[in-house]
Amino acid sequence: MPLEYRYAGPDGDRIGNLPAGVGAAIGSEYCVHLLPGPAELMEAVAAARERHIPLLVLTPYFRDVELRRAVSLFRRIPRDADLDVAVNDWGALLALHDLFPWLRLSLGRLLSGQKRCPRIGISSRLTADGRSWHGEGIFSSGRARSYLREMFGVSGYHVDSLPWGETLAECPAEDDGNSAPLHFIHGPSAIVTLSDACPWICGKSSASVPVCSRPCRDGAVVLKEPSMGEGLVQRGKARFVRTRDPRKLAPSPPSCRMVFYDDLP
Repeated sequence: MPLEYRYAGPDGDRIGNLPAGVGAAIGSEYCVHLLPGPAELMEAVAAARERHIPLLVLTPYFRDVELRRAVSLFRRIPRDADLDVAVNDWGALLALHDLFPWLRLSLGRLLSGQKRCPRIGISSRLTADGRSWHGEGIFSSGRARSYLREMFGVSGYHVDSLPWGETLAECPAEDDGNSAPLHFIHGPSAIVTLSDACPWICGKSSASVPVCSRPCRDGAVVLKEPSMGEGLVQRGKARFVRTRDPRKLAPSPPSCRMVFYDDLP
């Protein structure tokens, strides 16, 4: 399995342009309207299969109605597809595990528990250990990993490449006698926060729009505030901060995967 994935767009239309041997990430962690449709998902699965690379499907949080619609999308995934699903909704985790127990499920960045605000890096009130604590999360607890593995089949965790999360590069060789969970380390854009109101559709909730033309894909906005130390970048409902290129973290244990974005996801 390759150690690197690259984001190939919401629908995976850039899979054909990826370097040989590099996995493809598609979908979205923050908006249901940036998930691929059934036809696009099948095309992405076929394209990844043709190139002999794995596919990573990023999913957002869901409302009940949205989750029901998404379930029909997952029904189309072939059982033999080399595919991981990053889950960012507890209800979706339960539904996918119960309905599709053959899917490889990993816990997404929205559920990881990491704190990514750039104020952490410049705060004079935090010690080095205090900053490091902010880079930890559910994935840091052996007890939590064991529970999620046994109850929901979680086989991996998605985290951000943070300056105060150096220990994330030290992926465990094994976990309580089981094979080590995969750690998907994302960068160089970390998710700081997100909202339900999307500025690109006049501040409406994405749930109030049955179909979206994805105007957020045409650009982004830089948000600046002196206390931040650096600006946040907003695309759609999500706000990001630039961190580090995860591919430059070394050494990279076999259980680590780097998810790289040429642009904002």
